[in-house]
Amino acid sequence: MSNKTQISNRVDLESLKKLQETRDSLKKVETFPYRENLRSIMNPDVYTCTPLCTLREVIKDMAAKEISSVIIIDHEKQPVGIMTERDIMKRVIADKGVSLDLTPIAKVMTSDPITLHPDNSIYRALSVLSDRSVKHLPLVEDGRIVGVVTMRQLLKLRYPEPLTLIEGIQDAQKVETLKEIKNRLPQMAQERIDSGRSAYDVVTMISLINRDIHRRALDLAADGLGQPPVPFCLYLTGSHGRLENLLTPDQDHGMIIMDSEQNYQYDQYFIDLGVRFSDYLDQIGYAYCPGYLMASNPLWRKSLSEWKLQINYWFEAQVRELGRYVTVLFDASAIAGEVDLFNELKDYAFAILGRHHEVFRVLHEEEGGHRVPLGFLGGFVTDKEGLHKGQLDVKKSGLIFVVETIRILSLQHNIRETATLKRIAKLVEKGVIHSNDGEYYESAYQVLLHYALKSQVSKSVRGEKLDTYIDPKILSPRDKETLKHALKAVATLQDFVAAEFGQLVI
Repeated sequence: MSNKTQISNRVDLESLKKLQETRDSLKKVETFPYRENLRSIMNPDVYTCTPLCTLREVIKDMAAKEISSVIIIDHEKQPVGIMTERDIMKRVIADKGVSLDLTPIAKVMTSDPITLHPDNSIYRALSVLSDRSVKHLPLVEDGRIVGVVTMRQLLKLRYPEPLTLIEGIQDAQKVETLKEIKNRLPQMAQERIDSGRSAYDVVTMISLINRDIHRRALDLAADGLGQPPVPFCLYLTGSHGRLENLLTPDQDHGMIIMDSEQNYQYDQYFIDLGVRFSDYLDQIGYAYCPGYLMASNPLWRKSLSEWKLQINYWFEAQVRELGRYVTVLFDASAIAGEVDLFNELKDYAFAILGRHHEVFRVLHEEEGGHRVPLGFLGGFVTDKEGLHKGQLDVKKSGLIFVVETIRILSLQHNIRETATLKRIAKLVEKGVIHSNDGEYYESAYQVLLHYALKSQVSKSVRGEKLDTYIDPKILSPRDKETLKHALKAVATLQDFVAAEFGQLVI
């Protein structure tokens, strides 16, 4: 534990203070908590009843409790239906033949209600409520009802700006419509940055909208193919999986298919679906992954049992690309289909990882060769030639180093979060890093993210190719100082990880 004390003492408190001030100054407007989970806002006091309860007793209780919905549960407390004020108006009051005393609620309830898990994001709830035109959303964990959220609750947080885009995505009947929506993201990002939104909030919004576009593209790809022969799950990885998209993400996705004795008979369906999905995404504006990390590639489209065999082989054989495969696996998030397939595979992958500590050395060796672009005397190290001569890439020479080093520490300590800032928070919570260090790295990440997004937005306005290069010579003295502080924090983080691995016993 002496390492943590030493590293914490290396934090330049003046540098930390400057980064915190800059981070806070970049965020002038209260943000809408798109990324936060529903557990933080749900109402855990859910009014429930059984299917045999009469309408009169339920409606009487709803009036007394001043609530607008009731969740109908079975003997195992699993939700089997929902009845809302609107259902009462349409199916009870409007139908004079319904007896309040004799009619069980099962006769008028909406069966098989749409549900989410409490760890789903607030944005996801907005998307589902809008898509299904419902106002109440039961939350289920381990098969049991644990809470409920309503559209009214979400709107009280503050009016959600992306709601128009959400509705446009869900109504899209062709790929071209989704392309038009994606093309609006740079302008949306510019407006949010100019109005004082933090880059982190804007990137979260971009990422969540991208996820919705991917879901709708998958629906369009499935049109004409019929119902899936067996359940499957689509996951996104990389910046998509971490909810850290800038404006030019390419494709990073895979597919897990439920095991079946007839799997070989179903291959063509999922081949067609994977290929069509990748083609549609390319048409929308998500370029094909240069490393072919796409569900159209059979390496990333397998049954659950095949996935387990493949992951086990990667680790046991220490394949050449193990480091890349590990980052893909543990930055992934399920976005559509049978999420239980993804969760089972993720559990299996973490179990395998726990038996192969040598992988952390592989990850560190790949990351450890990267250094921030600061010279010995504190000046910027920029490209020496080519199109970007005199410039530096904020993403590839700073931001990505935070992502990589924090990922290594998180996996080493069995942290299952995928988002970088949530990983930092968990590392602080577990005592792996000092709270001052956590603030230092988090502030550096936010500042670097701001410069990276600002670079893309400004180039979009000028009609140039979007990238994350900046020219230090044209920065203001304050921006130069801030960027140096951020890169210095990243270097300190890299030293921290190097020190940790100096003590790691393989």
